[in-house]
Amino acid sequence: MDCKMELKQTSLYQKHIQHKGRIVDFSGWALPVEYSSTLAEAKAVRERCGIFDASHMGEIAIKGKNALAFLQYLTPNDISLIQKGQMQYNLLLNPEGGVIDDLMVYHLGDSFICVANASNKDKVLAWLNKNKKEGVKIEDQSDKTALIAVQGPQAAAVVSKVVGEAMNLDYMHFVKATFKGKEAIISRSGYTGTDGFEIYPSWDDACLWWDAFMSAGKGLGLVPCGLGARDVLRIEVGYPLYGHEINDTTNPYQASLAWVVKPQKDFIAKDKLMIIKKEGPAQKRVGFIMQQRGVPRQDYPIYAKTKKIGRVTSGTFSPNANQFIGMAYVDRDYTAAGTEIEIEIRDRLYKAKVAKWPFVEIGTKGHNHNAFIKKEA
Repeated sequence: MDCKMELKQTSLYQKHIQHKGRIVDFSGWALPVEYSSTLAEAKAVRERCGIFDASHMGEIAIKGKNALAFLQYLTPNDISLIQKGQMQYNLLLNPEGGVIDDLMVYHLGDSFICVANASNKDKVLAWLNKNKKEGVKIEDQSDKTALIAVQGPQAAAVVSKVVGEAMNLDYMHFVKATFKGKEAIISRSGYTGTDGFEIYPSWDDACLWWDAFMSAGKGLGLVPCGLGARDVLRIEVGYPLYGHEINDTTNPYQASLAWVVKPQKDFIAKDKLMIIKKEGPAQKRVGFIMQQRGVPRQDYPIYAKTKKIGRVTSGTFSPNANQFIGMAYVDRDYTAAGTEIEIEIRDRLYKAKVAKWPFVEIGTKGHNHNAFIKKEA
């Protein structure tokens, strides 16, 4: 039997076929890795606008009188700092301070929605249910919720043609809006590092919204984009991807996500993380730029003067920076920008330099690099 037949399909699957998307297996989902070309799509998002299907992501509602206290204890960021209509990047931690998943938390007023990575949704649900307290209700809404992302400098122009109030939506805020009588949550964050909107319609209404955005994007350079472009774009701005830069054994200080940790509140593994903060992690996540042509891939070893000091977590060619770039974990003595390193690619050492991200100019409305660090996908 063709294994593709066993993959889960989003409600936009036929749209991907219609636009000649090249379908791959991504965490058990049949999703387009590219349509025309990954590099062309990544360039289009930086210069104009792209539309993505992210319906494979998990949406989990946390309800009840103790919902806030429940989430506050399991996450290091301070959810009490956001109010109804705002969203926040956060981490779900295990008792050792490792990252179970990175989440976007939406504050609906009397409840919250946590958007989880597709590959982690079941793990997140299991952890939430294991720790559930009285006065908390956990509801998996993934099967009835789609997710469309419109990203790029022209995103506001495209989305506001369909939903007028989107143009005035502040960064890291969201509203409930309707189009042709169909309701959706629309948020403004931009997981590609540029201005962008995330639209959460019902599963059955996704095609209606997709077609509306495609129509609105005519003349504004909107193109459908696949997983490949999304990966290039998030690496260009230094956003971690679960399974690459973060996992159950990495902590926020290693992962250069210290800004997510708010020590003024109590949370799981706080005592362990405060020790790591005081002593400093043995390795840290950094960015790097290749000084010689070569594609740095996950787990390629990194050296400094013959000493092995780390490994690559993600790497790509950036069509927007016109350079080979990546992210890595290196020993803490080698994290300063400008540090010369060598990466082993196919039994040969290639020169590279540690560099600060983002690797490209962002320059988008109200964008704060420390307000949102990419969510997988």
